[in-house]
Amino acid sequence: MLYINPIEILGLSNATDTTSIDNEIVKKAKRKLFADIDLSDNGVFEYYGLQLTKGNCEIAIDELTNNDYKEFYLYLANNKPLNEFLASNKEAIFKNFKQDSIFKLPEFVRFISPYFAPKFDKALLTAFENDNADLTKAILYTSSLVAQADLNSAFKSVSTNIQNKIAEIDEITKDIKNEESAYDEDDVEEVIELVKSHFPTNTLNCLPQYFQSQILKIANSINYLSNSIWDAFDSTQVPNDLTEYLLTLNIGGLDRPTFENNFKIIKKKNDERKEQAKNAPLLKKWATVLLKVRDVIKNVENNAVTSTEAYQNIKDLFDINDLNALPSFADEIRTQIGYSIRSLSIAIWNKQSDIKSALGTINLALQINVDKEAKGKFRQDHIELSELEKKYRAVFICYFCDTNAPDEGSNYEITLYKITSRDYQGVRYQYLPVKIPRCPDCKSYHGIEFHHQPVAGKSFGFGLVGLLAGVAVDAVAYVGGGTISGVSKAVGKIKDKTNNQRKDTSQTTISNFQKIKEMLSEGWTFSKPSA
Repeated sequence: MLYINPIEILGLSNATDTTSIDNEIVKKAKRKLFADIDLSDNGVFEYYGLQLTKGNCEIAIDELTNNDYKEFYLYLANNKPLNEFLASNKEAIFKNFKQDSIFKLPEFVRFISPYFAPKFDKALLTAFENDNADLTKAILYTSSLVAQADLNSAFKSVSTNIQNKIAEIDEITKDIKNEESAYDEDDVEEVIELVKSHFPTNTLNCLPQYFQSQILKIANSINYLSNSIWDAFDSTQVPNDLTEYLLTLNIGGLDRPTFENNFKIIKKKNDERKEQAKNAPLLKKWATVLLKVRDVIKNVENNAVTSTEAYQNIKDLFDINDLNALPSFADEIRTQIGYSIRSLSIAIWNKQSDIKSALGTINLALQINVDKEAKGKFRQDHIELSELEKKYRAVFICYFCDTNAPDEGSNYEITLYKITSRDYQGVRYQYLPVKIPRCPDCKSYHGIEFHHQPVAGKSFGFGLVGLLAGVAVDAVAYVGGGTISGVSKAVGKIKDKTNNQRKDTSQTTISNFQKIKEMLSEGWTFSKPSA
């Protein structure tokens, strides 16, 4: 909107008040102005770089018929900085702007605002783009001359500038998420300077409440960019710097705590990364431990090592106290080692059915300082394995040492007998071979030699069904004669009595084995019946 001060072009600026500017004075000054225009070389009146025609001047002069406008124009003619700004965008007004009493008149603000708002908008944009916070503040100090109806016009350019820059950052975020970004691990940190140049917080924070929703959009845009970089790149420093920078914005209401919480999470992770980089040699040592644990798991699953060897290997591999003594930067590697030892415990149970070693291994995992979630899983595994141990102890633990896992080739076997009937022909009975779980160490200790004792020129054996006992076989012993069915008889000889921790194979000891104890109570005996 073209601003022309009719008082000024008529040469009446020296008037003391509007009463001295009556219609006659205006007409006389107007005739003189038009005469000057007619005598000019180009037929126009030069006004702050503008070339005014008679028509332009006529329109402006007609406004003096409104007494309020006449007063306002006279004031402006004597307020040179403001008048020059309205006519030519000269920014001297912002250097020493004074809030005159006339600015409080709604009528004056409504009068001047249509001229002032567009020029205010242009000046504000220039200061904003130059990141001149002081000039931005000075310009905003004059916003009292912008009527409410013209706020959109006064802030339009800066608002559009901000929106365009938000869109540019959002496009970068989109490209990163879609794996189409021009940035990579080596140069992604460049987005930090781009964000800072696009959104200078010193200047942004000068903006009035009108821009609050856009400032929140800026914060969200930076936050989304930070999250996309967090997800796509192996970088915590860039998200840390971006989130820290967005917190320098004046973000109000309920939104700020959300960004602050995000920053706490990112900063903690970034600090851990820094600590990890600082302690890389130490972490490398524990990474090697982790790889060795995983190798043991593979060996257990492939039966390349026994479960007891695997358990002992892990116990000897590292000192849990040393692992737990590491600072928080080692939380991640500590947790990974804990979970790997848990996986080893599962493999020992699933692949080799060694409840003792599985329990021992999960106990190692429980000693490691991990978070509550991991610790809870380890405890649950321990509970489940302990229940299995109680339920199947006679099957999964060597009866003689009560420590090691039994071995199929080392189990101790003995035959029990039970008389079923007796008559004039002889005694009828059943015999049942029983297998007692035993580990290789106890077998070596006992020095047992198994052989079949021939009966009536033949050697008889028997098949076992199940782990503990086979199917009872009927036999008869005739009066005055030998048996027509025989059993395998175990003849043992103790070679080493130095280990007092192991049970022997005497009938007294064997009688306490739960299965045999039950059979003895049902009438079975160790002695083969005779006629």
